[in-house]
Amino acid sequence: MAYRGDDAQDALEAPTAEGILKVTLGPNRADLAVGQRTLHVADRIATLVQHKKQKQERRASVKIAGNFVVARGYPRESIGIWVEHKDNNGMQRIFGVEPASLLDLEGLGNLAKLDGLFQRLRTHLADLAVGIRRAFEIGSGHALDKVLLLDYGDYYMIYARRLFRDRARFAMTVFQDGRIVVPDGKGTREVQVGGKFGVTVRGDYIRFADRHHIDVARVSFPWLARPDKDELARRIAQFMEG
Repeated sequence: MAYRGDDAQDALEAPTAEGILKVTLGPNRADLAVGQRTLHVADRIATLVQHKKQKQERRASVKIAGNFVVARGYPRESIGIWVEHKDNNGMQRIFGVEPASLLDLEGLGNLAKLDGLFQRLRTHLADLAVGIRRAFEIGSGHALDKVLLLDYGDYYMIYARRLFRDRARFAMTVFQDGRIVVPDGKGTREVQVGGKFGVTVRGDYIRFADRHHIDVARVSFPWLARPDKDELARRIAQFMEG
């Protein structure tokens, strides 16, 4: 598999909350390093290394059998790298960084550097994210609690973590014509939502109503803070509006 930018050998840097993020883009590979962590992506294998002081490093590798996406975060403009696990229809966040504080004198400039690095990295690895136009992670809490939204153009796929799990599982598919597909037991079911006004947030749930204002489905996002749930609902409603 050839990544985009095969002829490039670029070294990029951007400040983050954890220190300087260093990224090297080369033919068929990408290497990221920040703090005590490094991520190597090459030949459809992603290898994460945790460097421990005075201890043996911890290394874990995962085969990229499905999509491998670089997502931008809300509300903190984080960067998250997610890999799809074909065996359980799940996505796992294997690497991520938060931006440096915007209160610093160079805060906006540092954020601009991180944005430029994100754009280059996403483009370089785009061939590993088949059909995905954009990817967003939503959530201001722990990395495991972030919700992943994949934009395929004519539909969204959304993943969220369940209790006692370290991976995000399929939560819903949203179509622009108001159809949504949600989990139902071991399968799924499709319902029709009555436009953008049929999408509301109540408690832990994003709820969906038909044109008669009758609830037809609800999806739980207990890990998301209320403002983050509101933002997710807003994006779904806006997408349905077209």
